[in-house]
Amino acid sequence: MKSLCFTLSGPAACFRQPDVNAKVYFTYNNIHKVALLGLLGAILGLSGYRSAKLYGKDEPVYPEFYQVLSLLGVSVVPNGKNGYFRKKIQYFNNSVGYASREEGGNLQVREQWLEDPNWTVFLAQRNLDGAIWERLCESLLNGQCAYIPYLGRNDFPAQIGDVHVAELSPSHRPNIHSLFLYDGDLKALSGGPKGYLFVETAPVGLVPNQNFYEFGRYVFTNAAVPEGALPSHLYTDGERQYCFY
Repeated sequence: MKSLCFTLSGPAACFRQPDVNAKVYFTYNNIHKVALLGLLGAILGLSGYRSAKLYGKDEPVYPEFYQVLSLLGVSVVPNGKNGYFRKKIQYFNNSVGYASREEGGNLQVREQWLEDPNWTVFLAQRNLDGAIWERLCESLLNGQCAYIPYLGRNDFPAQIGDVHVAELSPSHRPNIHSLFLYDGDLKALSGGPKGYLFVETAPVGLVPNQNFYEFGRYVFTNAAVPEGALPSHLYTDGERQYCFY
């Protein structure tokens, strides 16, 4: 299978969690599938969540980027230690006036940011329209984009590098070197004294019409996955094994 591979990074990122409190906005640790599809949609010039209302059109079932790209297979390898990136709480004021109804029109924001995130991303065509796949490959390989891609917010432009086509073959080994979706028993993932297990519940898709997030459990570990719990869509480049979702 031919896969388009690239590194995705930046000095900072914020993939804001929807279930926040009134004081601090928190971020997911890794770029989830919906955010990644949105980034790729920006490269292709596809519209997003608010485009229909902005132009007085009827609301579609899904935003255009998701409608077009949801059939794309993705695999994400976090290049942080044990899959984890440093985070810091940033404090800043939004004083544009319309941001807050508080006295003085000043909104005080506390937001968690990822520091120096870096991922290796693999894309697989699967059932994606051939013309769209060719456009996406051509755009990434030539460093072209319709809109500036960013990491969660337009304050954080994405850096895309080392774009190339990788040849992958089907595999079925117990060790997975990328994020994968896992709903089995976490106690079965034992990596021994030097083992690590990173688990995060994050978006995997959108609900039709309302476009709320659908959630899944992302796992990154050096533990062997039990035979009966291995996910589907496993591929290898001869050295490492990746899961597409």
